[in-house]
Amino acid sequence: MGKKLSMFLLAAFLLSGCAPGKMAERVDSLKFPSLENPAPHAYVKEQLSNGLTLFLMEDHSLPLVSFHAMIRTGSVYDPEGQAGLAEMSMEVIRTGGAGGLTGDETDEALEKIGAGISFGAGRDAGWAGGLADRENFARVFSIFTGMLKSPRFEEAKIELSKIRKNTEISRRNDDIEEIAGREFIKLVYGRENPYARTIEYETVKAVTRNDMVKFHRTFFQPGNIIIGVWGDFESGKMMEYIKESLGTWTAGKTPLPPLSGTDFDATQPSVNLVVKEDATQSVIMMGHMGLRRDDPDYFTALVISRILGAGWNSRFSRILRQEKGLAYSAWAGFWGEFGYPGPFSAGVQTQAERTTEAMELMQEEIRLISGKVTDEELSVAKEGIINSEVFWSDTTDKVMERLMRYQYYGYPSDYPGKLLEGIKKVTKEDISRVAKKNIFPDRLAILIVGNPEKFGSPLPEKINIIKP
Repeated sequence: MGKKLSMFLLAAFLLSGCAPGKMAERVDSLKFPSLENPAPHAYVKEQLSNGLTLFLMEDHSLPLVSFHAMIRTGSVYDPEGQAGLAEMSMEVIRTGGAGGLTGDETDEALEKIGAGISFGAGRDAGWAGGLADRENFARVFSIFTGMLKSPRFEEAKIELSKIRKNTEISRRNDDIEEIAGREFIKLVYGRENPYARTIEYETVKAVTRNDMVKFHRTFFQPGNIIIGVWGDFESGKMMEYIKESLGTWTAGKTPLPPLSGTDFDATQPSVNLVVKEDATQSVIMMGHMGLRRDDPDYFTALVISRILGAGWNSRFSRILRQEKGLAYSAWAGFWGEFGYPGPFSAGVQTQAERTTEAMELMQEEIRLISGKVTDEELSVAKEGIINSEVFWSDTTDKVMERLMRYQYYGYPSDYPGKLLEGIKKVTKEDISRVAKKNIFPDRLAILIVGNPEKFGSPLPEKINIIKP
């Protein structure tokens, strides 16, 4: 594709009679209309009598049916000393047998019909889902509902899950970027915050089968679950089928465990180093606590992100990467979460010899963003965000998963429209105001991962050494 594009451009130069520089100027001057957003998808939403929320969306383009569930759980609810309970429990709900099938029998049944089911857990949500052809959907969904309602938690699968988790722990310091991301979150949220907790060998060992059974009993209640089904079916018939499958499911109403240690003002200014002697490059991250997506300033914060460090035309990309040649990758911005504040953060991957230089330039660009923004920067940033919206909703899968996410976190179903309208209204004055209010250059937590013996100039004398 790259060679074809080059040949096309060369032909264009020759046919136009222009020198390459002139041709580039003409290309840069081209203006394109905004991309049209796809037509809204029709869907059915209903809350069943037992509290389970259901979304249905027909899509007859292929003879397939997909389903997805969001479960109100997550690693933030892991008890003290048992980090990993949610992740391992969700894994074993899938692998450890359910209903009348063992785990191995389940795998064999799904493999025979070319279907799949998966479970997992993030920080503040659990998820599950699957895919089947239209003819085998009922069989696959019945296996899925068995997992939701009556997992068997086979001991052998629990041990296998622990082995996998321990293997992940043993390998987690192999990748320099993984180290940086994990340790940076601890600096932003605080090491004891459940949103920054990491799984360790001892926490894996502490999890028992009884803990997993209790996990399931606590979180797998119909009122804690949202299910979306989309694909080749008739909504009326599908609604009746799911009501028969899940509408009579009753479970105890165990309250969710209280969260403790969720201090979202925990970021302290500091410079920190993780020594990785075999690293030929350095990863630098810096930032502090940021915003939730429902913050009134978030729309403007997105535009700030686009100007500062999100995209090819951003200042980080243009200055650190293209002009200075300091970074292999460079980014910065607000990474808002739906249910809790995400960080304002910036990062680069750079040559070890230029570590200090890159760090200082990152700090300088963060300081400057609250100052003057040009009309072109503002226009390009807003157009970039608005034109990307079409790719947020270009498939039925994406539309359904967004609807479910908004329901889960209590956002309005028309949130994307509100976001775009908010983006369109952002002014240069808004950029300055929101940057001054929400970006604190003197309160950055800075993390460097690399080999300090290769740094081109010394780091600040006051620096904390972190052992990952």
